[in-house]
Amino acid sequence: MRDPRDLYRFEDAEVLAAVPRTGLTLVHALPGLVDAGNACRIASTYLRDELRHLRLVTFDMDELLDYRGSRPQAVFDGTSYASVDIPELTLSLMYDEADRPFLFLDGPEPDLQWRRLSEALIDLVEFFDVERVVGMQAVPMAVPHTRPIGLIAHANDPSLLGRPGTRPTPAPGTGPSEDGEEASEVVVPAAFGAMVEHELGRADHPAMGYAAQIPHYLTRTDFPAGALALLRRVSDAAGLDLPLVHLGDLTDAATVALQGTLAQNSEVRQIVTALEEQYDSLSEGGDASALATTMDLPTADEIGEHFERFLADHEGDGPDDPRSP
Repeated sequence: MRDPRDLYRFEDAEVLAAVPRTGLTLVHALPGLVDAGNACRIASTYLRDELRHLRLVTFDMDELLDYRGSRPQAVFDGTSYASVDIPELTLSLMYDEADRPFLFLDGPEPDLQWRRLSEALIDLVEFFDVERVVGMQAVPMAVPHTRPIGLIAHANDPSLLGRPGTRPTPAPGTGPSEDGEEASEVVVPAAFGAMVEHELGRADHPAMGYAAQIPHYLTRTDFPAGALALLRRVSDAAGLDLPLVHLGDLTDAATVALQGTLAQNSEVRQIVTALEEQYDSLSEGGDASALATTMDLPTADEIGEHFERFLADHEGDGPDDPRSP
């Protein structure tokens, strides 16, 4: 393996000198196979818009991305290409509303060199004397948007999940069984964030994370409620004072727009009602796991397309979202 430190470069020395070296938390938003509801992107953009931050480290994306598989966006003005937007993976120093510093890592999930980048991040965790790492992720689940968003917690040290106020409640049917036993192991496609958490544990660095359970029919639609749920949990776990009032307003506006979609689409309304019944039945300890499979219902992609078409047809009708990139 080539030197992991060659994957990144430090920014201005004066900025580095301003970084405190005790009690830092590193928060990361690295979407995995899918960023359901664009929750990680919304959370990242919101934090960068709301909080004071300074760039500390920039990573070499030519080493980490497959541009043919993750093609950059090019702007063509009718005559020439005005720009080509290469995604960035950066580590920044941020300050919360109480002026407490923390580190923030965000950008696209790397296509290549996962082990080498993991080693590079461990090197940075040690360089900045990071106390804890907290990650965000959003995954699609068969849950309705009209119920509280479930959060799946994970950590390389189980004691991190036992502290008061840090254990979230997952959606019904996704947590421990009624007799208190943990759910059986499952094998899932790994996200880079999962590998980082695992490797940090092997290096004796505590790391934890939260995966928001986003309604599967909203996977490809902006869902600010997912970002809000993640940032609330990260704020609690990391002891940060994050400004969430404006994001709450955006969430309320998005919910109103979503209800407008349901009012005009009986097919989508029926599937949401079925998911509500399943959710409520599981919450009460019943077994409604077969509900969605015993009905002739559209797939998640088909439902998502209904929402996307509605939003495209009514673009500009709802409140503007200044957090959109």
